[in-house]
Amino acid sequence: MKKLGFWAVLLSAVLTINSFGQGVPAPYTSRLQTFLPVGVVSRPVLLRSAKDGSKRIFIVQQTGIIKVLQPGASAPTDFINLSSKIVIPGSSGDERGLLGLTFHPQFAANGKFYVNYTRVGDGATIISEYVTTTGNGSSNTGNIATERILLTIPQPFSNHNGGMVEFGADGYLYVGMGDGGSGNDPGNRAQNRTLLLGKMLRIDPNVPQGSPNPYLIPPTNPFIGANTTRCDNGSTTSGNTCQEIWAIGMRNPWRFSFDRGGTNQLWAADVGQSAIEEVDIITGGANYGWRVYEGTNCTNLDPSLCIPANYTPPVFQYNRTGGRCSITGGYVYRGALKSIPDGQYIFGDYCSAEILRWNGSSQIIMHDISGRNILSFGEDEDGEIYICYSNGQVDKITRARTSADFDGDLRTDVSVFRPSEGVWYINHSSNNTFRVQGFGLTGDVPTPEDYDGDSITDIGVFRPSNGTWYHFLSSNNTVGIIQFGANGDIPAAGDYDGDAKADFAVYRPSEGTWYRSNSSNGAAVIQQFGLDGDIPTPGDYDGDGRTDISLWRPSNGFWYRLNSTNNAFGAVGFGANGDVPVQGDFDGDFKTDQAVFRNGAWYVLNSSNTSVQITNWGLAGDVPVVGDYDGDGRDDIGVFRPSNGVWYIVRSSNGSFLFTQFGLDGDLPAPKFDTP
Repeated sequence: MKKLGFWAVLLSAVLTINSFGQGVPAPYTSRLQTFLPVGVVSRPVLLRSAKDGSKRIFIVQQTGIIKVLQPGASAPTDFINLSSKIVIPGSSGDERGLLGLTFHPQFAANGKFYVNYTRVGDGATIISEYVTTTGNGSSNTGNIATERILLTIPQPFSNHNGGMVEFGADGYLYVGMGDGGSGNDPGNRAQNRTLLLGKMLRIDPNVPQGSPNPYLIPPTNPFIGANTTRCDNGSTTSGNTCQEIWAIGMRNPWRFSFDRGGTNQLWAADVGQSAIEEVDIITGGANYGWRVYEGTNCTNLDPSLCIPANYTPPVFQYNRTGGRCSITGGYVYRGALKSIPDGQYIFGDYCSAEILRWNGSSQIIMHDISGRNILSFGEDEDGEIYICYSNGQVDKITRARTSADFDGDLRTDVSVFRPSEGVWYINHSSNNTFRVQGFGLTGDVPTPEDYDGDSITDIGVFRPSNGTWYHFLSSNNTVGIIQFGANGDIPAAGDYDGDAKADFAVYRPSEGTWYRSNSSNGAAVIQQFGLDGDIPTPGDYDGDGRTDISLWRPSNGFWYRLNSTNNAFGAVGFGANGDVPVQGDFDGDFKTDQAVFRNGAWYVLNSSNTSVQITNWGLAGDVPVVGDYDGDGRDDIGVFRPSNGVWYIVRSSNGSFLFTQFGLDGDLPAPKFDTP
C-alpha cells in the first residue's frame, strides 16, 4: 500500500465534477457528554491527570478523598483519603476542605504529588507533598504517612483560600492564595508584601536530601535580594518582602491553569467582590490591583492609589449581571479532538451556571446549565476539558458532529451515490437545495467522511480494482487520491487517532486484518482482528471521541471490538445470522450502540443502560440509513426503499416521521456508508 498524496488536477477518465450549493461549516457547536453521573463522586472540586502516559483521571473531593478513574472504567477507586486532616466543609458554600492537587513533573519515576487543603483545628492553608505507596507513578494509591508539609499559611477567615497548585513548564510549583477572606480585604493583605495572602506564589519543592528547608526559592523569582526573606510561616516582619511571591494583588484566584501550548502562559480567574469578575495572565512581579482595583474599576478603598499605570489590567472581565456572581477559571483548549476551537479559554460562572469561551476578543456562551453550580473545570492528559458541578456530576465538552452532513448544519442529509452514472445526489437539509456531483465510477464503494476536519462530510469513494481512495475535500474543493488497500478489502474509514479527521482504513477479510493510515502523523497501523466473513462496524463504543475497531460476526451474532481508550477487548452477543448491523448512538450518550435490522424490525442495545429497544420500521429489502436527521444529538432510525426510492425516517427528537422521495433503485444511500 503506497501513499500517493493529494492531487489538485483530475483526469477526466477518473471523474468529473459539477458542484451546486456546496455547504459551509456551521458555527462551532459543542455538546456536554456526561462523564460521571450524579452519585459516583461527591463535591468534585477538581479533575486532574498525572501527565504520565497512564490516561488516568483523578477527581478531588472537597470532603478529603481523591478518587482515581482508570481508562475505560466507569467507577473510580480511592487514591488517598485525607479527610482526617482537613476542615470538613459544612455546607455547599463553605470554601474550606481539600481544594487542590497536582503531580510532580517526574511523577512516573518518583510518585510525588501535591495537595492544597485547609487544616482541621485552625483552618490554615497547608501545601503538602505525598508519595504513592510504591514510590512511583505505577501505584493507584497514595501513602498518607509520607506527608511532607511545604507551606503553612494562617487564614484569618474561612473564605478566600484560593486552592490551586500547579507545576509550570519551568518545573516550579505555583500556588494561588486568596486575600484571607471576609469582604473588601479588611487587612489590606493582597497589597502587603510581607504576607503570602492575596498572591500568586512560586516555590521549588525539589530540595536536596537533608536540607533544613522544605522548599527552595527559585533564583528567578521577582522579589529576592535586599529587604526580602523567606516566609515559611506565611508572613515576615514589616519592611521585608516574601521571596515566595510571584505576583501580588489577587482577591481569590480559585482556579488557574497554564496554557499547554503557545508560550505556556498562566491564566488565572480572580473572583470579584460585588461588581466585576476578571481573568488575568499572570507574569512575575506584576500587581493585579486588588483591593485598589476590582477589575479595571477603582474600589475607592484606597483612592489615592488608583493609578492605572501601577497595575496590570485583566485580559477580560465581566459584570455581575444576569445572575452571574463568581467566576470559575478553566483552561486554554489545546486538545487533539478539536472539541473546542484551538487556543480559546474556557471558563464559567458559579451562580449563572454558564459555560463560556473567550476567543481573544469576546466572551461566548457555550452552555447555560440550570439547577447546578459550576465548581471547577478539569483537563485530561489529551487536553480535553471537563466540568465539575455542585450536584456531583462531571461532564466532558465535546464537539457536535454527525454523519453524512454535507452542508455542515449538524444534520444528516438525504443523499445517494448512483454507480451507474458515477454521480452523487445530495439534498442539503440546511436549505433544501440540491447538489449534483460527478465523482466516482461504477463499482466504486462510497466512503463519505470528514477527511479535512472542517465538520463537513466529504464526498469519497474506494475503488476495489486498484485499492485507491478518491475524496473531494469540502474545505478547499481539492481532490485527494491515495492508494491504500487491495481488491477485496472493505473500507472502514473513521477517526481512529482522535484528530477530528477521518483516517483511511480497510478490513481485509482474507487475513482478518485491519490496515489504516493515521491522518495525524501518516503512520501505518496494522491490527489482526477478525475472521473471513466478519462485517466491519467501526464506531465510538467507549465514548472517548475516537473510532474503535469493531466487527459483527453473522455466523454467531456476536460483536467484537477493541476499545481505543484502553485497548480492552469486548464481545457482545446481539443479533442473528441474516441481520444487518446498524450501529449508531440512539440514546445520545456519545457512545455507539450495537443494533441490528431484521426483516423490518430494529433491535437496539442502548449503551447508556443496557436496555433493548425494539422498533418495527421498514420492510425486508430496505436499506438502513442511520443518521441524525433532526440534529438533536441522537441518531434516528431510517430506511431507504430501493423499489420506490423513498426514505422513511423516525425523528428521535419528537417521534415524528419524515418521508422523502429521493433516489432510484440501484442507488447507494450515503448514510449507510458514513456510519455514525
